This record gives sequence, structure tokens and C-alpha cells, in this order.
Amino acid sequence: MITPDGPLDAVGVSAAAVRVYRAMLRSPGRPVDTGLAEEVGLPGARLADLVGELIQAELVERGEGGHRARDPKVGIAALVRGRQEALEQVLQAASALAVEYAEGITRSEPSRLAEVVDGERAAVDMMMELVGSATREVAVLDAPPYVDHSASAKAEQSLFDRNIRNRAIYATAALELPGRYDVIMAAIRSGEQARTLADVPLKLIVVDGVRALLPLSVREGRIRSVIVVHPSLLSSALAALFESLWERAAPLRPDTPGLPDDLDEVDRALLTLLGSGLKDEAMARQLGVSARTLGRRITRLLERLGATSRFQAGIQASRRGWV
Repeated sequence: MITPDGPLDAVGVSAAAVRVYRAMLRSPGRPVDTGLAEEVGLPGARLADLVGELIQAELVERGEGGHRARDPKVGIAALVRGRQEALEQVLQAASALAVEYAEGITRSEPSRLAEVVDGERAAVDMMMELVGSATREVAVLDAPPYVDHSASAKAEQSLFDRNIRNRAIYATAALELPGRYDVIMAAIRSGEQARTLADVPLKLIVVDGVRALLPLSVREGRIRSVIVVHPSLLSSALAALFESLWERAAPLRPDTPGLPDDLDEVDRALLTLLGSGLKDEAMARQLGVSARTLGRRITRLLERLGATSRFQAGIQASRRGWV
């Protein structure tokens, strides 16, 4: 409900215009006349200006029978969306200006090409800020330890919401963590492009190929400080590192069109995990099966593919379009 204590000035509508809008909502179809002016306590000329403001905000429509207030659920929602789009454009402009500022700083003061952020909470906030500034792509090298799962999920969701390309290379050790495989598969289904690599050398986030964030201090399995690298040859080198590892990494896919229909969900997941480099015990944990059951399933897949080793099975599965 709109009240005098909660005007719409946040979306560009004055409190006086809101008062007129509320009066029109209470009496749909009521003409903009002297009676309305008296009710809201405004002179006729001022009332006309405020009705014009409401028309501009698309909260009031002109019709054959006069002016009519739009349903607030529709009109105000449209105003909010418009303001959100405008703010998004402002944020993108701010990000571009920040890059220019950082480039200027690094040219004039090379010692400031990077900044250190201390404290786990501050590190999370910086990660959120950096990812939120992306306009084209976020590239991630993902390996333990993890700072804040909920913050990472929120940052990733913001990329999906804004249609920002998201690529991630997961260390094999990350896939071994309980529940992590399911989280990764969910992200892939949401639009993330993911690959896995046994020897991911470090945790890294590269934004738009020009800014980067990586851990600086890790104690007791927690990230205590991070370093943010501004546009420079160093950030370009980190972006190039990601690309070289991306070429080496094996794709992670939740579903492959070429898979036979009679393969159950466990076998489908097993095919993905076989190429990830995980040990049998870790694969069994992720799939929720015993080591003996896992062995039987692997043997059955090898027989079906006509392979005598897992390496041969990978080649055959690739030829058949299973992976």
C-alpha cells in the first residue's frame, strides 16, 4: 500500500503526485476537476502539472472518457523495472570508468597496480564487487579452500541473471568434496561452461579479461586475504593462464544428447566422473554407491563400450558422442 510515509520518489515520482494518484485510485474514472483539486488540497494548475507527472511515469493513462489511474501492481512494477535497468547501466558505466581509473593509476603509480584486501569478510565483499562489475565474462579457477559458499552462489546467480558468460575450471579435489558435484552440475544446467583439471595451480577470478582476484594468505583452510590485480600486463598474464588451462581441461556436462536412453542417472554421472580424474572412492561417495557397486558399473560400461581399459572407454565414449 502506498502511504505518505512511503512515497515513490525512489522511482522518480514526487510525494505530491503520489497523493493525486491515491485519490484517483480511490475513485476510478473520476475526472480531473475542481473536486479532485479540493480533495488533494492543490490549485487546479498544480493538479494539472502533477497529473502530467503521473502520465509521464505511466501511472495514469489518457482515455476517451478522461484520465484513468493504472493498476499500481502493473504501473509501479514497470517503474521499478525501468529504474533497475537504468541503475544497471550506471553500474556498467561505473565499471568502465573504474577500469580507466585503474589503468591511469598503474601508469602513473606502478606500485598501485594491485591492492591487498585483508580479512575473510572483506575478501568476500571484494569478490562480490568484482563479479558484480563484470560486463562480458567471468572466468574462474576453482579449487579448495572456500570462503563463503552462499556468497559464491549469489555471485554466480547474478551472472546468470545478467546474461554474463561464466566459465569455470574445477580442480579434481573440488569434485571430491561432499555435495560439491551436485552444486557444479546445477550451475552447468543454469548456463555455466565448466571443465575439470587435476592440477589447477591456484584459485583465481578473472573479470572481463582485465581484472583479477586471487588468494594471498590462507590459514587453517580459510582464505584470510586476497589480492586484486588492476588492468595491467599482470592481469593479462593471469587471463592467458586461464585460457591455457581451459584448453587442457576436460569438459563437464550434465547431459549429453548422444547418450543411450537406457543409461540410468548413476551411469550418466559416472561417465562424467570417469573423465574427471577422481579416485574410485571419491566417485563412489559422489554417486552415493558402495565401492563394489561402483566397480560393477564401471565393468559394465567397459563391456558395453567394447573397451579393456578406462582410457579405451573414454575414446569409445567420445566416438559415440556419449561424452
